[in-house]
Amino acid sequence: MSESDAGKKRAVAVFGGGIAGLTVAHELSRRGYAVHVFEENEEAGGFFRSARATADMPTEYSWHGMGPWYHNVFDLLRQIPWDETASLYDNVLSRPIDFGVIPDDRPGAFDDTAIVNVKKLFRFTWLDLARWSWLMLKTWTANRRSHAEYATVNAAEAFRPLLSETGWRTWRATFGPWVGSDWTNVSLHQVGLFFRKQLLSRPTHFHQADEEGPAWTHGARDGWLLLRGPSSEVWFDKWVAWLQSQGVRFSFGKSLLALDYDGERVTRARLASGEPVHAELYVLATNPFAAADILERTPALASLDQLRYFRPLVADGPHTQVSFRIAFADRIAWPRERLAVVVSDSEYNLTLFAVEQVWRPNVDLGDGVQSLWTGTACVARRPGRIYGLPLENCTKEQFLEEIRAQLASCGGLDDLLAEANNGKTWKDFPIVRIEVWHEWIFSPNGIRTKQPKWVNTTHTQRWLPTQKTPVANLILAGAHTATDADVWSIEGAVESGRLAAKVVAPDVQVKPVWIPPALRVVRTLDDALYAVGGPHILVVLAVGGIVAVTGLIGWAFARRMSR
Repeated sequence: MSESDAGKKRAVAVFGGGIAGLTVAHELSRRGYAVHVFEENEEAGGFFRSARATADMPTEYSWHGMGPWYHNVFDLLRQIPWDETASLYDNVLSRPIDFGVIPDDRPGAFDDTAIVNVKKLFRFTWLDLARWSWLMLKTWTANRRSHAEYATVNAAEAFRPLLSETGWRTWRATFGPWVGSDWTNVSLHQVGLFFRKQLLSRPTHFHQADEEGPAWTHGARDGWLLLRGPSSEVWFDKWVAWLQSQGVRFSFGKSLLALDYDGERVTRARLASGEPVHAELYVLATNPFAAADILERTPALASLDQLRYFRPLVADGPHTQVSFRIAFADRIAWPRERLAVVVSDSEYNLTLFAVEQVWRPNVDLGDGVQSLWTGTACVARRPGRIYGLPLENCTKEQFLEEIRAQLASCGGLDDLLAEANNGKTWKDFPIVRIEVWHEWIFSPNGIRTKQPKWVNTTHTQRWLPTQKTPVANLILAGAHTATDADVWSIEGAVESGRLAAKVVAPDVQVKPVWIPPALRVVRTLDDALYAVGGPHILVVLAVGGIVAVTGLIGWAFARRMSR
């Protein structure tokens, strides 16, 4: 049989219906494979899904944004139909939001395009800006050095001796909302890489004119995009329906227990219900905590290269990032058309935005709700303002009180809202309800959730497994696997799904992260220096420049004296 005919006969079992697993199903079903997706939840979407758990109010597992370097995400959205005439890409993405960093004691600043705004945004002094720029450039111009060394260094601690106290506290507050991690354990490698991709990205992405205005492009240094409605309703429900129309089968409420292995191949999968699953290809696209448990039930698998990485990969435990919603009975105005804010002095690293600014007008916000703020607490292990308890040790009631207190003390947020509401702040508007994502369980033993979340930390870089494993018919997918995006993100999930599909279908196209040619050259030079134990290329260039300038001054002085 030809390769394409053979593909039509091959059955693929995908375990995990998050973005990575659905991407694998998307790519392989297009190439004639018979794909069956098994998902432990009752709906697809993983960490990106939404729900209406109380009073028909939409909630999300966490907050999500899409940067200009999300090339695989945007390419994928172009392939999923919205209707007979347009794709999801054409219909579900907002225009860029303005990101504000808002302190307690003064007006905030916004992430506008001019690079000089970095100083104002993070409340830097000029010395802060110079030192910050130096360390950021060191991360951008390193490759092997960054993966091996900077990936083990806590970013907040690396910047701390370089910045003023105010600048340091403001800068670190963006690590959770922007990098998607906790500033207490995110690495210098991840922070530098993230901002390099945000500021240096190609190609740009074109968007057609719509009811909000003329055609526009999204590129480097532009703001982040949000979905124009609850994620399950505008993305995953339509994606699953389209995949089903292409022959993909779905089994919800089905979790994987173990894989049987004969020393060469996976022979079958066993579900927690006891049901066997037989396929020719098995794709493990669960969260890495579940994957580690699944593999350890088959020790012969767990000991293999790539697969043995899972236990150290999850050693730091899950990332506690708790989303919440504040629903108001009246509409609250904002001074900018679309914005999101980081409450920079918040102990829990709060970020929030008003969904009605970006969602379509016909999206139901819930019973009696006119304004709906979605927020996320990104730091779980720092003492709170009222009870002195970290988020992970709070009761639900204590957590909600902390949210209120940390927002109430943010004078910059009050100033922002007063500007647009005739002097009124959010405290002057009646609250309908405050709600936490329904799956979080608060207890005296700590907070937990049905689906633990993994993020990059200072201990994980060396343990990122590749999608291809030593087992010919077992493939890995997920943003915790090795990707060009190199950070736990929506882009990383889609890229990993494409890389997983590419293991068996080489024609799958994966969009690379763009690196300027000049930067590639400098990174290559630093790799050579690192290989022989040399200093960073920027240090060499700086010292060389000082020596050259000193020599030039000495030559000029000697020449003058000889006269």
